[in-house]
Amino acid sequence: MGIESEFNPNTFPLEPGVRLIEASAGTGKTFSLAHLVLRLLTEKQHSINEILVVSFTRASAAEIKARITNRLIFALKGLENPSKEYKNKHIDQVLDEWLKKFINDIQRRMHWVNHLLDALTNIDQADITTIHGFCRRTLQRDVIESGSAIEPHPIAEGEIKKLVNEIAHEYWIQNVLSLAPQHLKGIKQAGINAESIAKKVLAIDQDPSLKLSIKRTEVDVSKPLKEQFNTNLKTCWESFISSWEEYGSDLDNELKKIASSYREIGIVDTKPYSPNPRKNRYQELNEWINIFKCSQYGSKKSKPISYEDIRTQKLLKDYFHPLKLAEVERRNQLDYSSLIRPKLQQAIADLFDKPAELVFIHAVGSVLESLRLKRLKSGFISFSDQLKALDPESNCSVKNNFPKLQERLRQRYKVILIDEFQDTDPLQWRIFNTVFGKSSKHLLVMVGDPKQAIYKFRGGDLNTYLLARKEADRVDSLLTNFRASAPLLSSLNQMMSCGLKYSALNVPSLKSGSKRKLLPLSTESHSLEILTPKPSSSEKVLNSSVPPLRNKVEQLIPNIVTNAILELINKPDSELHPNDICILVNRHSQANDIRLSLSKSGIPSRLINKGDIFESEAATILQRFIDCLSSPNSIDNIRLLACSPLMQWDINKLKDAEETKEIDDLIIQFTNWGNELNELGLIGCLSNFLESKNIASLSRKGTLLGDLFQCAQLVQEAVHNQGLNARGAARWLKQQRTKLLDPTPEDRQPNSDIAEEAINVITIHRSKGLEFKVVICPYLWQSPSSPRGPLWRDDVKKQWLISINPGWGNGNQIIDSAIVEANQEAERLAYVAMTRAQDKLIVIWIAASKQENNPLKFFLFGPNSLDAKAEDLTFEKMNTWVKANNSNISIRQVDIGKVKGYWDKFDDKSILKLGPTPKRKLDKSWGRHSYSSWISSTYRLNERPLNPDAIDEGKDLEQEVVNLENRNPDVTTFYQRENLSDYNWSKQGPLQNFPRGPIAGECLHKILERINFRHPISCKDSELVIVDELRRSGIDEKHRVDVQVALERVLNIKMGKSLGNLRFKDIDNRNKINELGFDLCLSKNRQPIKTSDLEKTLHSCTKRRFGKAYSDQIKELNIYSRGFLTGSIDLVFNDQNEFSQKRWWVADWKSNWLANHPTNNLTTYCGPAHYSASRMEEEMMHHHYLLQANLYLVALHRFLKWRLPGYSPNKHLGGYVYVFLRGIPSQDEINSIPRNSNEMPGLIIEEASAQTVLELDSLIENGGE
Repeated sequence: MGIESEFNPNTFPLEPGVRLIEASAGTGKTFSLAHLVLRLLTEKQHSINEILVVSFTRASAAEIKARITNRLIFALKGLENPSKEYKNKHIDQVLDEWLKKFINDIQRRMHWVNHLLDALTNIDQADITTIHGFCRRTLQRDVIESGSAIEPHPIAEGEIKKLVNEIAHEYWIQNVLSLAPQHLKGIKQAGINAESIAKKVLAIDQDPSLKLSIKRTEVDVSKPLKEQFNTNLKTCWESFISSWEEYGSDLDNELKKIASSYREIGIVDTKPYSPNPRKNRYQELNEWINIFKCSQYGSKKSKPISYEDIRTQKLLKDYFHPLKLAEVERRNQLDYSSLIRPKLQQAIADLFDKPAELVFIHAVGSVLESLRLKRLKSGFISFSDQLKALDPESNCSVKNNFPKLQERLRQRYKVILIDEFQDTDPLQWRIFNTVFGKSSKHLLVMVGDPKQAIYKFRGGDLNTYLLARKEADRVDSLLTNFRASAPLLSSLNQMMSCGLKYSALNVPSLKSGSKRKLLPLSTESHSLEILTPKPSSSEKVLNSSVPPLRNKVEQLIPNIVTNAILELINKPDSELHPNDICILVNRHSQANDIRLSLSKSGIPSRLINKGDIFESEAATILQRFIDCLSSPNSIDNIRLLACSPLMQWDINKLKDAEETKEIDDLIIQFTNWGNELNELGLIGCLSNFLESKNIASLSRKGTLLGDLFQCAQLVQEAVHNQGLNARGAARWLKQQRTKLLDPTPEDRQPNSDIAEEAINVITIHRSKGLEFKVVICPYLWQSPSSPRGPLWRDDVKKQWLISINPGWGNGNQIIDSAIVEANQEAERLAYVAMTRAQDKLIVIWIAASKQENNPLKFFLFGPNSLDAKAEDLTFEKMNTWVKANNSNISIRQVDIGKVKGYWDKFDDKSILKLGPTPKRKLDKSWGRHSYSSWISSTYRLNERPLNPDAIDEGKDLEQEVVNLENRNPDVTTFYQRENLSDYNWSKQGPLQNFPRGPIAGECLHKILERINFRHPISCKDSELVIVDELRRSGIDEKHRVDVQVALERVLNIKMGKSLGNLRFKDIDNRNKINELGFDLCLSKNRQPIKTSDLEKTLHSCTKRRFGKAYSDQIKELNIYSRGFLTGSIDLVFNDQNEFSQKRWWVADWKSNWLANHPTNNLTTYCGPAHYSASRMEEEMMHHHYLLQANLYLVALHRFLKWRLPGYSPNKHLGGYVYVFLRGIPSQDEINSIPRNSNEMPGLIIEEASAQTVLELDSLIENGGE
């Protein structure tokens, strides 16, 4: 290692060599890099294309490019305007000093201006990228020199993960699932599954600095797994039986003696071993062995031993396995003893672990080979393959071609700047050091901070950094912190003065360069505050002399954090906003616990992570909502949704709703929304469903409302792109929730930012590079989790090792090394966490059982606390040490009870009052009106009101059962005097058992809308439509045949009258329009349309079929409307093939039930006999269908006037056909029964009155009198 000094951006030497800049957190390394690029472009006259800048992530590379661009722009302005003493907020002290050095050299300045302009022009083509971006560009530019046979095609990280997962699952199906089920269970108990295999293969594949070491000669990945597994298990079992018979009793006795010897030297914790055990474990295991020992392995006479039997035998796992004794020795910091009965202990370990290891080794080897072959075949190259392709020590091909490649790289780049160097792995460093570090003509500058090396799982290697540091010609340190305030920085300097003890890294004392306004803080606490729970009689967890368990302590943390935040933001003079505060956690489960506590106090929060929105609670709730859209008649779906946060019903409300028919109303609502999903969109349906009070409640539940609408948007996109209906949308969402993608696509990462003011909750790994005014670290008191295999790193030998339980014998070194590395990284994570704060840092401390290796120990108890136990880390000792060494840190004991208070963002102290009561009547005449809304005023109180949405959309929902008791007297008399025996038409019809009501009517409408009239109703396509609509409506599929028979009659009946022998079946799809929607402007002169206007207009048709009766009946309506008239015509068709002779008609499908209500003595009948002309006329009168028909004819008139050249209403306007679907007779009846040609059951056909249509059209356009 060469010279060590403080970094000066204007005097840092730019001559060739290897330099290292150490940049502690918040010291402005990106700023320094940008300034160095400026100096290299100007002082050294390098072009922008000769400078290679490499960073760790695409985001950091983009930030560096932006910083460099801005730096060049401001320097350019300063060089162009020296005489004006150019001052700008972007001209910082460093740039100002640099400009002043050259202010008098006009020729140089002008030359530099041109050079900077050229650099800015080419900045987008400059190599400012990630290490993988550098490799990709190099391989593409230098195909021959790199030894690549073809131009490589890089594959994205997400695609690699997807490919590996597919290969791993394919392997699992073909190999592991071929094993006996009892073996498979044992393998899963060992923690091996398709997901874990894929995860470990990815780790191996993405870290090319380590090689996979497999020493198991009995594993052949080229052969199937099944035979190898069975052979291995048999061998291990037989070896164990033989060794147990010889040494079992001795081993049991020796374990007792070891426990006794430990007790004699004062060691109490010897579990599971005891000098005088209560159980005879040797005898217990003998009895278990005898169950299987009596038969040979694989014998059919008795149960053979299975791997599940072995993995569930606790004596093997928790007592006799050599790992357990090693754990006792490790726990008590004793020297590892040698195996006391080596042959038996090795046999026990082999029996318990080797079969699972064999499966894992076979799986990893097979998947890696399959992955290699797939890449080779497709021509794709992964990030690790790109690095290997440039590694001078990788293979002969690269070695032979490397000198040429090296020369090309040296010609292309003159300066190399490596950012985040602490995250560089050995292979990356070998490439850069070989190509540029060993060149006497190149400058290699590395910028990093060993204290922030937290990406070991990605291959980042601190040892690589330390090695490079030793080889550097010069080490410069950035010692000015621009992030933390002076008071906070002083506290951090004092607390971290002992350095990072686990990592053996010094923490330099920094000076503050922050010029921000200080955040006003309470005089009772310092910028760095330690919170520790106060012992309470109500909390037994903290009152024992024994340190509490970790999981018990974790339950206390959320309330402590919530109370701390309430103290900060609830102060009257607080300038803090929720988004100024960040809570740093280790795991997402911790984040969820804290967010739940915050939401109960009304504090919004957002989780900044790369999770999947379809894993969230919002996705589950949305699934229930869409399930109701797809199956609205499912009471269970409705109940689940009612009890969800969307409706928030309790059990009492749910019971009341079933009695008050609110459940029925929900069914109708969801039926309508489900049918209109493609028109309204899922978000529209959701918005219509959510009431304002529920939206307000959801907005208080953290990010639930935002997540809900994000999920809805993703589902809506799928609905649109794939043409899904409600049932398809429900199925799609369920698939996405059960098959999560890894990595998570960007659009599926939770936005969680719908609340502008929200507490930030983030994992420490994700927090790197971020900063917040207040940072809370609730979990730094925890030790890192115990390392787990079966894949282990050996950084000394640069290899991967595979072992299920390596923590004994020769494997002790693997575990010890992994524990040391875990402690070191946890300490560096703590450093990263605590250096995110700008003004205030709050750290929570609790001494919990078995958490002695926590990263706070040395900071709060001093450098001599390495061997301290949890019970030694008391509040008193911490208080003593901190007060003696860190005067700027405050320690406070806090209550651990319930959350204190509630946060209200709008803390308005003004007195609320009611405004004046309006004295004028509200004008309700303007709006969207329809036939349905106009006639709704005629309903009696005991009749079902129309659905408001249906009224608004103009839907005809009059497909109801006739209620004779509610008819007017004249109509009732007519029904009572009608004698069915006078009619020869059949009393029975195919739809007499079909359900009644609006849902059933809508079902028939949808079927007629979707089927092709010209195809047989019994054809496959028509049958599928019928079944689909029956399911959608919640109607039993047993009615399919009845519907087919009824529609066969409808489509084949000759309509008669003016339509002659025309049948619906004869109408070509090109000559009809289904569901013709219309919106007509009502009264452009702002004159309302009244009932009297309609009566006067329709009076002209009183001489026609319905006579003066309807003109009088319309008076009962209460119409006073302006705005728009909306509606939808079931069918528009023409009656001639000859274009010049065509007339256009409207048809409306009616499913009204006109039969008498059955009594206990009568069977339910409903057929053509009940749909005589007189009965249908009465129905037309009662429901104002005459008004509906003429409104539809006006809409058709407008449509033809717009679209039909030479249109004339007298010539082209046909009339209306009302088809009562339950009353159409069969063709056999029509042929066999003499009838009046002007009467046909189930049909009302009338030609249009052109005069009436034109008058009604004029009324709608101009308004009434």
